[in-house]
Amino acid sequence: MSDETNPPIEPTPQPIPTEGTPTDSSTPDSDIQLLKSQLDQMTETCKRTLADFSNYKRFVEDQRKQAAWFGVSGIMGEILPIVDNFERAMAHMADLDAVHKEGIDAIYRQLAGLLEKHNVKKIETIGKPFNPLFHEVLSQGPGPLDTIVEEFEKGYMIGEQVLKPAKVIVGNGTTPEVAPQNT
Repeated sequence: MSDETNPPIEPTPQPIPTEGTPTDSSTPDSDIQLLKSQLDQMTETCKRTLADFSNYKRFVEDQRKQAAWFGVSGIMGEILPIVDNFERAMAHMADLDAVHKEGIDAIYRQLAGLLEKHNVKKIETIGKPFNPLFHEVLSQGPGPLDTIVEEFEKGYMIGEQVLKPAKVIVGNGTTPEVAPQNT
C-alpha cells in the first residue's frame, strides 16, 4: 500500500459546545449578548483571582516579617542580659586605667550599635506613668500614684513589640519622708 492511494484522514477540529455558547440557530444579537456576558464573567473571575493573589502576597510578606522578627527577637532576648550586666560593670569602672576603660567603652559601643541596627530601644521609665504592657512592677514606694519612681532593670522593645518589660517601682501616692536633720 502506498501513501498516495490512502491519504491520512485528519479530523477537522470542531468547537466543543458548552452551556451558553452560541449555536447555529441563534441570532447575531443574542450571540453578542452571550459573549458579553461570558466576557463579564471572565473579567470578574480575573479580578477576583488578582485580588486573591494580592492578598496571598501580603500574607506571605507578613509571615516572612513575623518569622524574621521571631528570629531577631530570640537572639536579642539572649543578648539583653549581657548588655545589662555590661552596663552594671561599667558603673564600677572607676578603678580601671584609661586604656582598659577605653577598651570596655568600645565593646559597649559595639553592643549598642548592634541593638540600634536591629531597632532595639530601651523603654523609658523614670517619671513615666505605669503601663503594664511595658513595665513589670516589683513594688510600690513613696511618689506620685502609678508613676515610676525607680528602675531596677531596663526594659527593651524591638519596633513596637516588647522584648523585655522594665522592672520598676511605682509610686503609691504618698510623699517621701524626709529624714530629720541633726543640728
